[in-house]
Amino acid sequence: MTLSPSSISLDELMDDSPQFTLTSEQEAILLAAKGSQTSLMITAMAGCSKSTVLEVIARSLPKVSTCYVVFNKKNQVEAERKFGDRNSKLAHFGDASHVVIKTANGLGHSAWSRAIGKRLTLDTKKVFNLVKETITKENLRSIDRGDFTAIMQLVSKARTAGIVPKSHSTVRGLLPDDWDSWEQLADQLYLDLNEDLLYVARKCLTECIRQSYQGTIDFDDQIYMSALFGGVFDRYAVLLLDESQDLSPINHLQIKRAAAGRLIVVGDPRQAIYAFRGADSSSMDSLRQLRPDWIDLPLSTTFRCPKILVERQQSHAQGFQAHESNPEGMFLDLSSKEWRLPPGQVAILCRNNAPLFAAALRIIKSGSGCTILGSEIGKGLINVSKKIVPQDSTSLADARVLVLEHFEREIQKAIANQKDSKAEILEDRKDCLLAVLDNIKGSTMGDARRALESMFSKDNLRIVLSTGHKAKGLEWPTVVHLDPWRIPSKWAKEALAAGNSVAYNQDMNLRYVIETRAQETLILANLENFQP
Repeated sequence: MTLSPSSISLDELMDDSPQFTLTSEQEAILLAAKGSQTSLMITAMAGCSKSTVLEVIARSLPKVSTCYVVFNKKNQVEAERKFGDRNSKLAHFGDASHVVIKTANGLGHSAWSRAIGKRLTLDTKKVFNLVKETITKENLRSIDRGDFTAIMQLVSKARTAGIVPKSHSTVRGLLPDDWDSWEQLADQLYLDLNEDLLYVARKCLTECIRQSYQGTIDFDDQIYMSALFGGVFDRYAVLLLDESQDLSPINHLQIKRAAAGRLIVVGDPRQAIYAFRGADSSSMDSLRQLRPDWIDLPLSTTFRCPKILVERQQSHAQGFQAHESNPEGMFLDLSSKEWRLPPGQVAILCRNNAPLFAAALRIIKSGSGCTILGSEIGKGLINVSKKIVPQDSTSLADARVLVLEHFEREIQKAIANQKDSKAEILEDRKDCLLAVLDNIKGSTMGDARRALESMFSKDNLRIVLSTGHKAKGLEWPTVVHLDPWRIPSKWAKEALAAGNSVAYNQDMNLRYVIETRAQETLILANLENFQP
C-alpha cells in the first residue's frame, strides 16, 4: 500500500534544528507515521540507523499508550537512556516519556503475573535445582556432570521452541512433544540425545510449568508461560518492533496479544539467519497477517558500510546505498593467497565453527590471544568429546580414530533417515574436534579439552573469531570472511535442488550479514593460507 496524500506537510512535522537532519527516506517514514493511522512495515538494510528512526517516530506521534519492543536487555537500557535524554539530538521531535520500552521477556513477565494474580519470583537457578532434584530422586547414576548442563540447555530450548508436555493436553504447543522435536533442539546445542536425557528434560519441563503457576519463574518462563498458557498482556495503542526479522512464532503470539492498535515494524528480511534455532524464516511476512493494511517503506541508506562494500551487496540487497559521508573503504580478495592478521581490531567470521577453531589454535600457538564468541559451543564440544573419548589419558592419535568412527557412523545414520540438517551439524562438530586434535600443543585428549576451555576464556578483543550468526548486531573496523566458499553449503544446494529454498536463502542472508559487519575493510581469505 502507498501513502495517500495528507494535509500534513514536512514543514509542520519538523523544524530546521541543526541537531539532526533526516534523510529523504527518514522524512518519508515520519510523514507516513504522522499522516496516517495505518500500520507501517519498514524494511531497513544493514547499518541504516533503524533504531534512530524508531525513536524519531516515538517522539513525534501523539501521546497515546506506546510500547517499543527491543531485542534484549542491553538494547532496553540503551533505549531508555536515549529516550530519557533531554539533551538528545532528537529532543526537538518531541517528548518520549509516554513510551514504555520492553523486551519480549518484560512483556511476558507482567502478562504472566496478571494471569495468575501473583507477584512473581524470578529464580535464575530454577532449572538447575529442578535437574538436580530430578536426578537425585530418580537415582539416575548414568547422568554425569556434562549431561547435567545438557539437560538444563534442553529445557531452555524446549520452552523457546514452544514444546508443551503431553501432560498439558489442553494447551496447544508450537512443536509436538516427540523425539524428533527434542532431537532437533539437541542438535542445535551440539548434544547427543538419549532416552535418559529426554526423560529428565521432560520431567523438569513439567515441573517447571507447575512452579510457574505458583509464581516462581525464570527468564524463559516469561515468554513461554505468557504466550502459551494464557498470559494477560498490557494492550498498547502503538507497538514499535525492532529486529522483527528475528522473531519466533512464540514472539508473534506475544505481539498479537499486546497490540491493541497500530503496529510499526522495522526489520531486514535479508538478515534473517536464525531459522535453524527457531526463528520464523519469514517473520516479517507472518507479522503482516496481524493487520489487514500496511504502508511499506524502505530504509536503505547505510551509515556503517563503506561504499565499495555497499556496491558489492547489490546482487543480494538491491537498492542498498551508502551515505555520502561514508568512506570509500577497502575490499581485498586473498582467497588464493597467503595472508596474515591485519593490524588493529579485526574480526574473523565464518559460516562454520571448525575453521574458526583451527584459526584460533594457530593464533594461540603463535603467542597471541584471541576470543571466540559463543561459549556454549565449547561446552557442547567438551561434553561430546567425553562421550566419545572418556579418558583424558587417551593419545591424540587414538582419539582421532574414535572421533572419526563415531561421527562417520552418526552422519551416515542421519543421511539414511533423510535428516540432512542433522548431518550438516554432525559434520561441523566432527571438523571442530579434528581441528583441535590436529592443532594443539599436547599429546592427550585431556590436553585437547583444556585447549577447548582456554579458547573460550581468553579476554582479547583485538582479535575476535565468530560465526556469522554470533556476529549479527556487531561491527568491526576490519572483517576477515574466512573460507567464503562455504556459502552456500552443500546442504543448502541440495535442499534448493530438491525444491526447498529456505536453507539456501538463509545462507545468502548470512553472507550479507558477515560482509556488512565491516566498517572499513573486508577481506576474503581461506584458512589453508593463514599464517598468523
